[in-house]
Amino acid sequence: MDTMQKSELGFGNTGGSMSNMPSSSLKGKLAAMEEEIKRICNEINLHKKEVEDLRTEKAALEQILQMKTQDVRKTITNEIIRVEEEMKKNFTQQKSENARLQQQIVQLKNEKTELQQTLLGKFRAEMVALQRRIAELEVMVGSEDIH
Repeated sequence: MDTMQKSELGFGNTGGSMSNMPSSSLKGKLAAMEEEIKRICNEINLHKKEVEDLRTEKAALEQILQMKTQDVRKTITNEIIRVEEEMKKNFTQQKSENARLQQQIVQLKNEKTELQQTLLGKFRAEMVALQRRIAELEVMVGSEDIH
């Protein structure tokens, strides 16, 4: 046996629980080894229980994580659906508003054209009237010059 095994079993000078027992008798050494084996078995059983507890905890945490992941996915999916519906509604409203504004623009352009034509017509009529008045005044001025 190497030094490590001897010390673990209580055969070395470093001693575990067997250092307290007299190492001269074979029965004492055997009893000490049995005691050490029981202690090691108890430790192994404790470690097995700890591993099992950790596995159970891991499984529970994985289940919680899976439920939270599903919850987050569901929340995000619902939010996406809500946002898409809101965008569709806003798009429809914007489209209606654009059509209404376009109709107003066309109407204003038509009114502008009518006003320009009306003003142009009035301007022409006034020009003709002014030219006639100028002609009349010239005739009057011309007839006064003769007298």
